[in-house]
Amino acid sequence: MDELRRGKREKSSRKETELVTRPDGSQVMRVRKRKRRKESSTRGSKKIRSRRYGLFLSIGFVVLLIIAGISLLLAVARFNSKGFRDSLSVSLGEASAAKVRLTDLSINPFKSRLKSAQFSWSGEGIPRSLELAELETRLDASSFLSSRLRGREVRARSGILRLGPPLEANELKPLKNEEFLEFSSYRCSQFDLEYGAEGEVPMFHLRDSEVTVRELENEGGIQFILNGGFVRFGSWAELRVSQGLGEWSNGVFQLSSLNTKVGESGVARFEGLKPIASGNSVLLSVQLSQFPLEQLLGEESMGRLLRGQVDARTGTLAFDPRRQDSGQLELQFVGKEVAIEGFRFLGGLASILRKERYARPEGGTMKGTLSWNREQFEIRDLRYEIRSHIVLTGTIAVSNQKLSGALRLGVPEALMMKTLTEPRYSSFSVPSQGYCWTEIELGGTLEQPSDNFLRRLQATPVTPDPADPGQLEKSSR
Repeated sequence: MDELRRGKREKSSRKETELVTRPDGSQVMRVRKRKRRKESSTRGSKKIRSRRYGLFLSIGFVVLLIIAGISLLLAVARFNSKGFRDSLSVSLGEASAAKVRLTDLSINPFKSRLKSAQFSWSGEGIPRSLELAELETRLDASSFLSSRLRGREVRARSGILRLGPPLEANELKPLKNEEFLEFSSYRCSQFDLEYGAEGEVPMFHLRDSEVTVRELENEGGIQFILNGGFVRFGSWAELRVSQGLGEWSNGVFQLSSLNTKVGESGVARFEGLKPIASGNSVLLSVQLSQFPLEQLLGEESMGRLLRGQVDARTGTLAFDPRRQDSGQLELQFVGKEVAIEGFRFLGGLASILRKERYARPEGGTMKGTLSWNREQFEIRDLRYEIRSHIVLTGTIAVSNQKLSGALRLGVPEALMMKTLTEPRYSSFSVPSQGYCWTEIELGGTLEQPSDNFLRRLQATPVTPDPADPGQLEKSSR
């Protein structure tokens, strides 16, 4: 053992010493320096301290997670409590001046839901009720650290807003700030809107549209954006909504634009000229492009008699929000490819001229001024023309399905003159502007139009067939 120890020492001493030759040729033994144990102990203590810090950080992180989890559970429990739901209902009611009822509110970090929200107003102002169903959203994490529900958007599956004429002395009130909600937008996928007196056909009806509501940053109001759906004004046919934009600010609603379509090419654009406010009549500008004339006149009204496409660059639609029956439309239009049918005098004209194309003129141009209100539909300053075929000027009106008006009918002189100076019928004038003219008074109903054309005829174009003395009468019906 001693020899082994001595051998190890010698070996270690040989490793620790080294023979070195100096520049002058002398040789010496150089001893290697050992590292101090103090350095190794310092390194070990550093490792121990770093391990302790890591352990402390891990413990702290776990503690923070536990605290955050407990806080989240407490926040979720508070948001789902009856007290919070009642406070939210009160805050929404104060902001909208309505009675609010919320059903089945469920809030969690992943998705928050509300089965329904109902708003009801006293009936003195324009708003009557608002019902929203199947609302949902995803809340920001900051919501659970405060008393406000924050997020990007609240979505509702369906909703309906009912409006009606306000009382004379009622004023539209501005919206107040809401205390518990803070979202960038509110969206309803299937939204309906009705305006009209209770129990009557709505004067304005919007259905199946998607509406997005955003807050106006500078003005403190809200903005409405419509996409899709259908809209109906009074007795008009439904129009397909392309896009709409409106604003509510300081108790005043302003329709910026409403773009609609009908058929494949018909376009109608509405813009607000006057806002909806207390004591003011609403005034909208109306522009039409390739719009079906029968849709404009109403397929159950004058649209039975006139068909084609019209353009209108200038027109107005006005109504008083306090009166259900105050709507008035006024526009100047020009039409093309217009067909006329159903008038009794057309059959009589085709019979005396023995030309069937006069029974239903097609492909003519038309211009005039259209006026509509709850009592009457009227086209005045009318001019319908198929060159070298027929000209009609005058006025056509419909009230309570009853037809009235006065027309001036022009027929080419080549078909009407008996001689160079005498018309075939005394009820027609001598030629003027290439046509012979006669006056027609309209009457009857839309179902059975009538006129005085046959009574004004004082002669027949040919001798009647004795076998059928009523030929002229039958063909004119």
